[in-house]
Amino acid sequence: MVRIESMTFGYGKRPLFEDLDLDLEPGNVYGLLGLNGAGKTSLLKLMAGALRPQGGSIRAFGAEPCRRGVPFLADTVFVPEDPWFPALKPAAWLDRYAVFRPAFDRTRFAALSEEFALDADKQLTKYSYGQRKKFALAAALSSGARLVLLDEPTNGLDIPSKSQFRRALAKSAGEESIILVSTHQVRDLERLIDPALIVHGGKVLFSLGAEEISGKLGAARLSELGEGVVYAERDSVGYSALVDRARFNAGEGTGSWGGRQAEVQAADLELVFNAAIAAPGRLAAALAGEKLAPLGPDDLEALAAAIGAAASAAEARAGAAQAAKAKNKMKEAAK
Repeated sequence: MVRIESMTFGYGKRPLFEDLDLDLEPGNVYGLLGLNGAGKTSLLKLMAGALRPQGGSIRAFGAEPCRRGVPFLADTVFVPEDPWFPALKPAAWLDRYAVFRPAFDRTRFAALSEEFALDADKQLTKYSYGQRKKFALAAALSSGARLVLLDEPTNGLDIPSKSQFRRALAKSAGEESIILVSTHQVRDLERLIDPALIVHGGKVLFSLGAEEISGKLGAARLSELGEGVVYAERDSVGYSALVDRARFNAGEGTGSWGGRQAEVQAADLELVFNAAIAAPGRLAAALAGEKLAPLGPDDLEALAAAIGAAASAAEARAGAAQAAKAKNKMKEAAK
């Protein structure tokens, strides 16, 4: 398992994470969701050993990632958003690098390479962004690593490739492995993510399993707002709403739902995420089975403003972090 305890990390004076606690158990495909600048990529790098925590601890299957021990590196794979490869053809890359991973499955890699339509006669440096991404994902999912860290894996993939990747990821999820996927493309992967980790303000706000979401929350298109609505956004015909299934099924939403005929469908993970950022108290209360105050049209302005403010704050933190990293590089170069 991966255990993070009281972990603190930042690039400047303001910490990106402060006293972060998180446990990841084998057998799960975790989704890491957060605004730009929330620290998702940094958290993946901390788990991969590419960054060192400034306080607290991280242990992955008993090892400290920052020590970068050989057994840990052989058992961990990290695919960045824009992977880099040397000027080698796939077979040459495989011969040079797969030897560092004793559990690497060459047969699976060949199958994924064929499914992804990767050109075996072209150097990796001449691959397009999408092709490099598919090559990196094929290698990661064939590595045999128990800790698989994927940063925005569907960015750069066309629609058929996204479907291929989803199938490959589903087959790769095993009882002994932990897969952690950071993504903004929630709808690409929401049927595979379980649980979803929502990171905001240096903390894990929510860890939501698929069963909890489907059992307690739903999505509905409404012409009016009222009781039972956890969160809502205006759309072309009314409102896209995240609703409390128990309150609706009990009939408490009758009339204020634009009629009892409103159909409650599976909760949209994007709506759940927006609710977590804009109205974390309402979402927590709904998940706890508490009755919510009715949500009216005027409240939507406040919710939208809350998301905007949170996004601006996260972007500011990201900008400060980039500036701090650049300053640190200049200091190192001056030595």
